[in-house]
Amino acid sequence: AGLDWDVEGRDIFTDNGIKIEGYKANTRVTDDAILGIVSNRYSIVQNRDAFSFTDSLIGNGAVYETAGSLRGGKQVWMLAKTDQMKILGDDVDPYICFTNSHDGMGAVKCIMTPVRVVCNNTLSFALSSTRRS
Repeated sequence: AGLDWDVEGRDIFTDNGIKIEGYKANTRVTDDAILGIVSNRYSIVQNRDAFSFTDSLIGNGAVYETAGSLRGGKQVWMLAKTDQMKILGDDVDPYICFTNSHDGMGAVKCIMTPVRVVCNNTLSFALSSTRRS
């Protein structure tokens, strides 16, 4: 999914070299792309750690279906499909969706959803329609 990169919080300086206290630039290490400006309270969750966390949730029978990034890596997601179930006589494919925002605009979230996330629209719909996260 192209998510094999790390994020590093780097100090920010004014044009005259004065450090801006209380803030960091979240930067993708592989290409120095700035993903967002965050406060010092922001904790970076690396993509590999997100996969490890999701691995511990899915257990047996679940497989990764899709994963990707949006807005140049500012937001990432991974989707695992679990065993199909019947709800009111219909077959439903439940998914576990993990999403993280490296730009500080959203929290780490893990949701159960029937939506197969493949793009920003489906991710937005899955997040807005879930009742538990």
